[in-house]
Amino acid sequence: MTFAFEPDPQLPPLSWCARLQSGFAVRVRHGAGVETRDAGFVEGAWDGDFDAFGFDAAETLCGSGGRLREGGVVFAAPSHPLERLFVLQRRDELLVSNSMVFLLAQVGDGLDLSYPRYYFDFLERSRHGLMPPETKLPTRNGQAVYLFPCCNVRVGANLEPIVEPKPLGPPPQTYAELFRFILGSTRTLAANAMASGRTRTFRLVAACSRGYDSTAAAAIASLAGCREGVTFVRSALRSGHPITGLREEIVDDSGADSLRALGMTVREFDRLDATRLQGFARAEFFINAAIAMTDATAALMADTLAGSVFVSGRHGERYWGPTRRCARVDLREVDDCLLSGHALAEFRLRIGFLHLPLPYIGARHGPAIYRITHSREMDPWRLGTGYYDRPIARRMAEEAGVPRASFGHRKFGTAVAALRELNAESRADFDAFVVSEVPETVRRRLDHRSRAARIDNHRRLAYFRTHYAHLPMGDWLARASGLERLHLLHNSVNQYQFHWGFERTRERCRP
Repeated sequence: MTFAFEPDPQLPPLSWCARLQSGFAVRVRHGAGVETRDAGFVEGAWDGDFDAFGFDAAETLCGSGGRLREGGVVFAAPSHPLERLFVLQRRDELLVSNSMVFLLAQVGDGLDLSYPRYYFDFLERSRHGLMPPETKLPTRNGQAVYLFPCCNVRVGANLEPIVEPKPLGPPPQTYAELFRFILGSTRTLAANAMASGRTRTFRLVAACSRGYDSTAAAAIASLAGCREGVTFVRSALRSGHPITGLREEIVDDSGADSLRALGMTVREFDRLDATRLQGFARAEFFINAAIAMTDATAALMADTLAGSVFVSGRHGERYWGPTRRCARVDLREVDDCLLSGHALAEFRLRIGFLHLPLPYIGARHGPAIYRITHSREMDPWRLGTGYYDRPIARRMAEEAGVPRASFGHRKFGTAVAALRELNAESRADFDAFVVSEVPETVRRRLDHRSRAARIDNHRRLAYFRTHYAHLPMGDWLARASGLERLHLLHNSVNQYQFHWGFERTRERCRP
């Protein structure tokens, strides 16, 4: 096999779509930011030498690409599960892309408007992690798109995709081993991102709040040479209980002091400014149709994130936390209800940055990390505050120079109520889309209430999954008892924000 590259400056810079046909070169249509070589292509950085171009063999990869190997092509998804490869197989060809929008635009297909449950297909994939069953999405023309997160996909002359696991080293036995691995991977990835052999380089930019996970991730980034930080100045502080009701107030959540302690310059943003973004600001974040604004507020940082490796603390609570669910295996996030962090991909492909959710480095060793969390060596960094007590994250941050009082004392939330609904312009367009595009027989069966009217019941589902879904029979009980019907989007018209956002985003990927 060989590659035939077709650069297109009109495409999002980091997007690509490969078309494989027996007996022909692999045609790769791509944006201007994709690195191409005779042996392959990549939009990403990894923990290895850039010139060796061995991203498919890397244990840590942010981004994606394809590489000639042993008479076939190995396509590499990121090593974290927040993005994935999309594959569509037809009688005489196979297409692979890092963008669902681009993939379907290439074949003149789209979403099935009689099928509302795409969001839940992505959610099921998150809950199953790397385990079967495979996830298959129906299309308008009767085809199917397959999702492949956190793996490699090998394709030979017969055009049959074969899933291969990412390389995995031995589990860490001590905090020192875990720390060395995370820091070493980050440093090597940072050097890769700035390699002189690149057409386009990427500098580190770290997100930070007053919480545990982003502060720890920023600390690691600083030790890897990061000198730029970003923070949101306000978040939601909730009091009460999900079962009996919650109250929300907007409070200071700026991580500026921690970033400065780590030697970084700081840019501060107010996530409430997202209510003033013009146009269809949430459309390209359609994968998270539940609360897309938790990801879409990143649009406020677009100019700063361009050309960066964006280091975040996404989902540190799922691997660095003290509860039994943090001993998860194969990235099975059975407590997931909102797909937070899963909707950045189309945005980052357009803006031109890479996403490194740092807690996923080594996360496939969940049980080993859980044992380290509860080991005696971590006692000096344990506060004894229950769920919101993360000695691994605290040790990372404090030993890098962040004062203990600056972070990790109260749990804040990013899903501010004021951002829960679409802005007026988007809402009008979405409502018109539903009326004109969704079949009436489907539309009549949908619940047209707002998110606000359903959020309390959703929190009860999330509470159950957070505390019990990881236990034997816990996931089964949530399904068998009907608890899943409490989900914010269950039978809701707002499921179609996935379809609406997809259509508004595909306008930039016309073949």
